[in-house]
Amino acid sequence: MASDSRFDLPDGIGPKIARRRVVTEYAPLLTHPNLRAAQQTELVHGQAFDVHAEQERWVFGRACPLISTSRRDGYIGWVDATALGDLGSAHTHFVSSISAPVFARADLKSHIVMSLPLGSRISVMLEKDNYCQIGAGAYISRMHVREIAAPEHDLVAVARRYLGQPYVWGGNGARGVDCSGIVQMSLSACGIDAPRDADLQEKTLGRVVAQPDHVGDLLFWPGHVGILATKTRLLHANATHMAVVEEPLGPALKRMTRAGVNLRAIKRL
Repeated sequence: MASDSRFDLPDGIGPKIARRRVVTEYAPLLTHPNLRAAQQTELVHGQAFDVHAEQERWVFGRACPLISTSRRDGYIGWVDATALGDLGSAHTHFVSSISAPVFARADLKSHIVMSLPLGSRISVMLEKDNYCQIGAGAYISRMHVREIAAPEHDLVAVARRYLGQPYVWGGNGARGVDCSGIVQMSLSACGIDAPRDADLQEKTLGRVVAQPDHVGDLLFWPGHVGILATKTRLLHANATHMAVVEEPLGPALKRMTRAGVNLRAIKRL
């Protein structure tokens, strides 16, 4: 099998020395131990990370899939060690809104401790007055979470929550999102494991069909993916709009064809 720098540990890196979780709102996974390095992807709160090496304030390792039963290898890269903490309790819920405020008390007027992006994994300690306590001085509305055991069932409905988000390369929704990030995070909310990048999503998800005529079909171009939101409308993050948009499919196909980017595959889940 050909090597892939996204997943293959480089020479000189030893075995896993620890498994930690993201305790901040999100954590960029970078190509180098430098805040100005390129972002590979974005880890969300609660996501596990296998540490293989440590260098001052940085750790190198592998991101773990959000779907705990997945056997898929995650991206490798560098994460700021201050974004990681102990594994803690098993997760019971995930954030289902595009951004969920975490309050200091079970009171919507209380101080906001942080805001967690869609897909974040949390452990609910107890429920009180329509709030879930997820830590000491940390409460989140029950309206903003779902049990991991009861995932979403409508891919398009989840993906539409990202509408208007800015396009961010490697983004998974904390500060913005890219085309494959929407697909991965929306499928994860539906309990379906998916790779991070469009090329691997094209290779592993669904079955090939001849025409994009079923809501939820995935359309693939070289380096790009979108979701058929209706039979005639495409939902995707793209650099033309620098945002997540839902637009007529026909004009979008023509625009990309004019740019020399032709539709390569249609996959149905």
